[in-house]
Amino acid sequence: MLFSPKKTRQRGQAIMLVAIALVGLLAMIGLLIDGGAVFIQSSRLKRAIDAAAVSAALQFREGYSDADLVAAAQEFVLLNEGETYDIEVFICDETELATNPNYEHTDLCTTPRRKLVRIRGTNDIDFNFLPVIGIDGTSITSDSVGEAASVDVVIVIDASLSMADLTDGTPGPGPGDDPALCNANDNCQPFRDIKNVAKDFIDTLFFPYDRVAVVTFDRSPHLATFGGTSWQQSRSDARNLIDSLTVFQPETCDFPNHTPPIGPCLNRLANGSYTGQGCVPWTDSTTNPKNPTSCTSSNIGGGLAVAGNQFAQVPIREDSLWVVILLAGGPANATDPIAGFPYGACPQNTWTQPLCRDDDASVRHSSGNLNFDGDDYARDMSDFIVDPINGQGAVIYSIGLGEKVRNDRIRGASGDFDIAEQLLDYAATEAGGVNDQGIYYYAPNAAELRDVFRSIAENIATRISQ
Repeated sequence: MLFSPKKTRQRGQAIMLVAIALVGLLAMIGLLIDGGAVFIQSSRLKRAIDAAAVSAALQFREGYSDADLVAAAQEFVLLNEGETYDIEVFICDETELATNPNYEHTDLCTTPRRKLVRIRGTNDIDFNFLPVIGIDGTSITSDSVGEAASVDVVIVIDASLSMADLTDGTPGPGPGDDPALCNANDNCQPFRDIKNVAKDFIDTLFFPYDRVAVVTFDRSPHLATFGGTSWQQSRSDARNLIDSLTVFQPETCDFPNHTPPIGPCLNRLANGSYTGQGCVPWTDSTTNPKNPTSCTSSNIGGGLAVAGNQFAQVPIREDSLWVVILLAGGPANATDPIAGFPYGACPQNTWTQPLCRDDDASVRHSSGNLNFDGDDYARDMSDFIVDPINGQGAVIYSIGLGEKVRNDRIRGASGDFDIAEQLLDYAATEAGGVNDQGIYYYAPNAAELRDVFRSIAENIATRISQ
């Protein structure tokens, strides 16, 4: 009789294998589900930190404090991802950069300086399945660098003789408005008030991240410099630059022996009292023909040309917001020298008052046309500044100061008394084929300028935050 061997009982071993397999299955499921949760939470944290970095960077302006940056960062992080902790804020630390060779945030210390803020935050993630293999959770950390645009501002200011006409307290040139005297005393009006308001505007910029340059214009444009440079990157230098500006001050007229025998001059009585602007080719009775080409004193286009070219000066900051602020007290009636016209354009049919410009703002002539004038040139240079493709892609804010902007003389029975205002409005809102890029402001007197410049500063801040 044959006997078969007894079967070994393996029920206990099978249960263990099933248990092990189940743990492995749960681990695989955990990797999928809890790993997916890590990915989702990391994405959410990244979005929150990105938003916080931008928000903090927008606080990076004059008068900010570390608390401002932290508060802005925390607000955005907690709004988007409420369980984030250890929210850290970093900006370039000049002391650490200079003394610590292992300084972590050297990438925030650019040359030239940029408004960079790094935000770092941490989240804890509790797992649902991986605890079966002893992994209860993990921490994730994310960081992001936000940047607010720096601002490059060129302020273009009318410095013609009219900017001294209120020194004695009454409109129009008089003995008390002599630029030789008021420049020496630094009390030419409204020029002194304009300079004070310009300095207030400068105080809204954040140096050295923002920069400012200044151009004045009379018959010619003048790029102002301080300390041997045109771009100012410190508040004190920019304010000193503004204080150094003066009203146009040509030579005293001397008929008929004036040297040079061209250009504006200062009319004086026998006792030396100033009576206003003169011009030998126009005023001297012995001159024939009376050619006023060199006699005009408002080269707005020249000032804009210098301003636009300033953005191309090295170092070029292409990531900055480029802004031109133009202040003028009357129409454009002069241009830079052009081919065949060493004293600028002055069509012969405009050799009667008002000199060197027509009265029709709707008619525009191209360079080379015999009727090309100062208004046409100023419009061309406005296009150069604003045009994003063929120009500099900057923004113009224009300001018309005083009655002449809206009510100047015209040559005949018809014309545009407000030709200056139409030019300034074009520069801000139509130039370069870009509608409503900037804003035009009218200020009847210098007392209104403070609100105008404050509005411009606020508008620039809004552009940066968009």
